[in-house]
Amino acid sequence: MVGYRMISNRITAALLAALVIWGVIGVVPPRAEAASDSDYNVKAAPYNAVGDGTTDDTTAIQSAINDAQSAGGGVVFFPKGSYKISSTLRVTGHNVQLEGTGKGSAIFLNKSTDAVIHIGHTTDMHQTTHNKVKNLTVDRSVAPNTDVVNSPSYGIRVEYARFTTIDGVTVYNAGYGISVGVKGATGFNTQFANILNSNVMVSGSMRGNSVFPGANVVFWSGADYKMSANFLEPTNVGVLMEGDSNGINIDTTTVINGAAYNYGIVSGGTGFARYIVNCIVENAHHQQIYIAGSSSRVTVADSWIGAGDEEGTATRRGILIEAGASRITIADNRIGDQQLQGIFSMGDNVTITGNMLERNVVYNRLNAGNCTTCDSVQIEGGKHVIVSNNRVYSDYDRNGIGLFDDGTRVLNYYIVTDNDTSESGSGIYDGATGTNKVVADNL
Repeated sequence: MVGYRMISNRITAALLAALVIWGVIGVVPPRAEAASDSDYNVKAAPYNAVGDGTTDDTTAIQSAINDAQSAGGGVVFFPKGSYKISSTLRVTGHNVQLEGTGKGSAIFLNKSTDAVIHIGHTTDMHQTTHNKVKNLTVDRSVAPNTDVVNSPSYGIRVEYARFTTIDGVTVYNAGYGISVGVKGATGFNTQFANILNSNVMVSGSMRGNSVFPGANVVFWSGADYKMSANFLEPTNVGVLMEGDSNGINIDTTTVINGAAYNYGIVSGGTGFARYIVNCIVENAHHQQIYIAGSSSRVTVADSWIGAGDEEGTATRRGILIEAGASRITIADNRIGDQQLQGIFSMGDNVTITGNMLERNVVYNRLNAGNCTTCDSVQIEGGKHVIVSNNRVYSDYDRNGIGLFDDGTRVLNYYIVTDNDTSESGSGIYDGATGTNKVVADNL
């Protein structure tokens, strides 16, 4: 009988362990995942924030943040309300989560400069870790300073920080909506930032309209960043990858404005390993995606690069790859309705494959002489270029695929095969003087 009880107890313990593992019996989640009575509620005592949009709640909220930091972490909870602050809220500790109820919990800074929320420290020696902003609205009641170089404004600013998550956040009316990394710095000053399910929008709640004279999201430096399932509504630039920012993965993100704006996604600076995948980028004035000459190892794949109308501006291109850019891959995208070229490349080690280019060079729609030097896919200069398995159709382009030298830069070492240009301009035109080439098996 004693042996039976021991066996029975062991079986019961094993079953309970299995049920816990398989989720049949609920496990209490970590306290940083949801607000509860034990969290730092900014409206509760001893903080007593008001959240009426008029009272200055800066001291109350910062006190709650400081207490969470002193305790080694915790959730600073913002019940529904409009929380007016007069200076930046700073998270300089670890394991702190600022959490609201979504658009019902808005924090706004009544200034044209500075950040609403700043996560991080001031040097590499004191990086914060594992902080989070969740389900909050970040807004401003005054327009941002248009001098974004000398007097920038930010919605959320992350620098000298590691493992930072921004999830379910809406940002309005800042020079830079979300800023990651230290401007002008190198190395791993900031690392592992994750921006999820968030919106950086034009139409604000504190002000009717917002202006982003810098960018909705900017990566200044650091490495290992991810953007996923976000919606950006730019007035200048949607996403700006600048300086020494590396290892950036942008996926399932929409960059669009009903009114024309300047640039969709920009890869600038000296950073590398940047991926733009499964995105929608539409309606930019100039380039939907701009890859500057100092960029390397940039991939654009499985995305819609488009325009919402055939009018637009006379400078609108789908993807522009500047001279000096290298190791660029443009694969399996649909690119259409650009005023000029769908893809214009002057870079080295460029692969353009599996794309569908539809109705580009529409600047010629009413007058075929508007752009006599525009091809749906246009390659000028560079070396080690592969153009393969693309389908190009447009009634407006000069050539479906055009191959040329660019001044003193000879296009050399290039392969152009298995493309279908039978429904475009003059098909494929090879005007380059390079001798190391294969142009064959195209329609």
